[in-house]
Amino acid sequence: MSWLVSLLAALLILSLFPKRSFTQEWVVSSYPLYKIWKELFPEEPIYLIQPPKGEFHFAEPRPKEWEKIKKAEFVIIVGSEPWAQRVYKITSPEKIFSLSRVGEKTQDPHLWFDLNRVERLLKEFLESSSLKKRPLYPTYLKRTEIFLGKLKHLRENFQELQKCPMKEFYSLGHSVFYYLFKDTVIKEIPLIKGHHHGEISSKKLRELLTFAKEKKIAKIVLTEREFIKHKSFFEREGLEVLEAWSGDYEAPGTFLELIENNLRVFKKLLQCP
Repeated sequence: MSWLVSLLAALLILSLFPKRSFTQEWVVSSYPLYKIWKELFPEEPIYLIQPPKGEFHFAEPRPKEWEKIKKAEFVIIVGSEPWAQRVYKITSPEKIFSLSRVGEKTQDPHLWFDLNRVERLLKEFLESSSLKKRPLYPTYLKRTEIFLGKLKHLRENFQELQKCPMKEFYSLGHSVFYYLFKDTVIKEIPLIKGHHHGEISSKKLRELLTFAKEKKIAKIVLTEREFIKHKSFFEREGLEVLEAWSGDYEAPGTFLELIENNLRVFKKLLQCP
């Protein structure tokens, strides 16, 4: 009879945990959106397409990942991925949630920095009838309300940067912060046009340094891993070098923490009090 007692005890323990009737994966395309969805919906099976050392602009789904997209309950994308439009051809539109609209031509692909779009996307996601059936929906709703409150505060803080003495900053890497400043007078000036991948030659580093000195640049922000590892080179030459998260790659911390850290970086770059 001891086995029967053990079985009943196990069934009692299992009954104390919330039941999961939803087992379909949610597929997310990029690190920024993955960070948000893992923070707000950690109980769900969420699959990230962008590989650990991959970059948003070049990460392509593999054949098995296209199958995951077909079978996923939800597909959350930026919408500016080179392969984004193919998603709409292989799964139902009501399963897809995107920062950009179908066929929309965007000024910059880094739409996760458009905090208004992030808010809109989350609100649309919470209206999903499938999501509303979950026992945890009230928890998800509460978490998202808190998240959006913090997001609104950050959005207001970025607007306040217009009061800083400096109205422009230089970045070593490609332009990524367009949406954080698109409604402000602040300008991002990238020293690199387009994307750069792979090793950087000593000659190229010297050219960038010469340009910085000619422009009398005192502070610069690094956004790409290829340049971040050369941070000490620029510091030895007298530049104050700051790091900001571009969203193109994995980094420790939540989405809001990384955006808040970027805010601190820009305060320094723009010489805020």
